[in-house]
Amino acid sequence: MNNQILNIIFFSQQWLFFSPKNRTYIPIIGGCIMLRFYETTPLEQYVENLYKLHWIHTPQQLTIEEISRRLNIWIHYEKVPSRALEATSGMYTMFLDSRLPAKRQYIDFLHELCHLLRHAGNQMKLPKSFTQAQEDEANNFVLYAAMPISMISKLSLPDNQSAAINFLTSKFRVPLKIAKKRLEQIQRRIYQGKLLHETAKLIDRRHPTNSEELITSVSKTKLYAYFDPSGDYIEPSQIIIYVDMETLLSKEELIISLEGPFQRIEESQLEAFVDCKPVKFNDLDYTEDGRISLKLSHLASRYQNSAFKFIVQRKDIEQLLHFYGEDF
Repeated sequence: MNNQILNIIFFSQQWLFFSPKNRTYIPIIGGCIMLRFYETTPLEQYVENLYKLHWIHTPQQLTIEEISRRLNIWIHYEKVPSRALEATSGMYTMFLDSRLPAKRQYIDFLHELCHLLRHAGNQMKLPKSFTQAQEDEANNFVLYAAMPISMISKLSLPDNQSAAINFLTSKFRVPLKIAKKRLEQIQRRIYQGKLLHETAKLIDRRHPTNSEELITSVSKTKLYAYFDPSGDYIEPSQIIIYVDMETLLSKEELIISLEGPFQRIEESQLEAFVDCKPVKFNDLDYTEDGRISLKLSHLASRYQNSAFKFIVQRKDIEQLLHFYGEDF
């Protein structure tokens, strides 16, 4: 069925069909209905609680002036790199680079805000390995603080990916790439939550299904790909790998080409992969000929040779390729 003509969302254990012209929901990320599949991380919940505590509830309040006033932060605009200082006399101090555009200053503000609230010690004196972890957390903090899920859930986004990104950019006054990154993050979270929900309710079936036969009929290592219908990507959203026992126990790594071949998984077949184990970023490597190496020895050790189905997230592949200067 043409996804441009008909969008499908799952609601109250029934399939609900509606035209893309109906903007009651948010088809591109599942809308307010599908956000029930979205789970916040501990850092994201920290941001949500912070805003709730200080009565920050609308996108209009998400400004440097408003947030700094409510959190008691003294802002100095100077021709220096943005940085934050620890509290003295009950007030925080932050320097923002006056040479930067307003949107960039705002992103710097949120980044430094994370350091102020969550990271003790002078960043300039800490070991690089420690500061990198803090920088990674601050970058994630920016996404959550700039576009809180509690505020996004009250909006009706356009059903086109590009239009939705532009909408978020305008509504939350953030750079385009930040809005794009946040939207894609939400889409991944919804997919992951939906995958667990959809497959868990079918796990107790005792008779063979087409989905079960998808795996049980396979005796050798095989690659599968799931293409999230809510996205505009021509590449898979997730790669699922079935590794046979002999391969898992005898090989250190498995080489994967991003060009496949993959067997495409339809949404109705997802139940066969409910017990997939996650592949972590450090389980992946990049080869000189442009392929992905899956470190089977890592997975065999972590799961004690008892897991044979593994799921690789698009974001981890993108991160790996970005490190090596490549694109998905």
